[in-house]
Amino acid sequence: MKTHSPTDVWEQLAAYSNPVPSDVAGAMGRLDVEVLRELSGEDSTEFLARCPAHQALTGKADRRPSFSVNSRSGLFHCFSCGYAGVFIDLVEDQLGLPRAEAFQWIARHGVHRQGDTEEQEKRKEPRERLTEAALALFGPPPAEALARRRLTAEACAAFGVLWDPGSRHWILPIRDPHTGELWGWQEKGKRFFRNYPQGVFKSRTLFGDLTWRGRKALLLESPLDAVRAHSLGIEGAFASFGAHVSEAQMRLLKERCEFLVLGLDNDSAGCTSRDRLYARWRPRGLAMKFLDYRGISAKDLGDMDDETARSAYAGAHYPWRRRH
Repeated sequence: MKTHSPTDVWEQLAAYSNPVPSDVAGAMGRLDVEVLRELSGEDSTEFLARCPAHQALTGKADRRPSFSVNSRSGLFHCFSCGYAGVFIDLVEDQLGLPRAEAFQWIARHGVHRQGDTEEQEKRKEPRERLTEAALALFGPPPAEALARRRLTAEACAAFGVLWDPGSRHWILPIRDPHTGELWGWQEKGKRFFRNYPQGVFKSRTLFGDLTWRGRKALLLESPLDAVRAHSLGIEGAFASFGAHVSEAQMRLLKERCEFLVLGLDNDSAGCTSRDRLYARWRPRGLAMKFLDYRGISAKDLGDMDDETARSAYAGAHYPWRRRH
């Protein structure tokens, strides 16, 4: 039997970012997801089934076929509980396989590339391909900028953080989570930020040391807060580039840690996202606690002094039980 090196597998995954089985209904059956109805469209078929994640996400079984898989795109969605993704995500969840092995499972049953996910379909313009030379205009952050943010030069170097001396803005690289290829960067200053190039797929990656694997990780919103955490000696700090955390980002975190501390901002958007992530991913086997903001007025870890930040991380807790 032919084996593939990790490099070969990731090259295949890059070519098949959304691999779809040639027989979607048959593959669903092998995943113990029984097709109950078929709805034929002009160029594809929707296979309806009971949602395989319903029990875990809602605490009760799906009593009607709320779950559909598109034969062309491989996209699946439960219209009741919101469980959604591309076919390789379904294979990962049903069989408990890592990404590369899930790809190989699909490949063994015949795979065809039917194009892009819905997000990619909306972005048909070609993405500018960047090289490391694009970062040549930037340099290491100056001492005064580090002091203002309470960051160490070592942490910035570890995360690849740079500085634009012209605009006096931070440059925060956005990279492919598997290969490290430069996709672009986020430029951040006082009351200013922009993503370059426009439309860069930051929701498919994380900011942080993408080679890191360990027991406990910390998820924050701001890349500079992740650098701050590293400056404080907190390992496994990542940022999602905002309050919205995508399915792809959560899968990347689940691959990298056994336990996740949710440290999203202490505001309405951050708390809503935090609660949603806990409800959605705790039943899927990812242990989680909340960064301890209790008694702290700071909006995020970057606003805390060193002692408070370390205490908030050390005091991470499970959600409070509601009194009935």
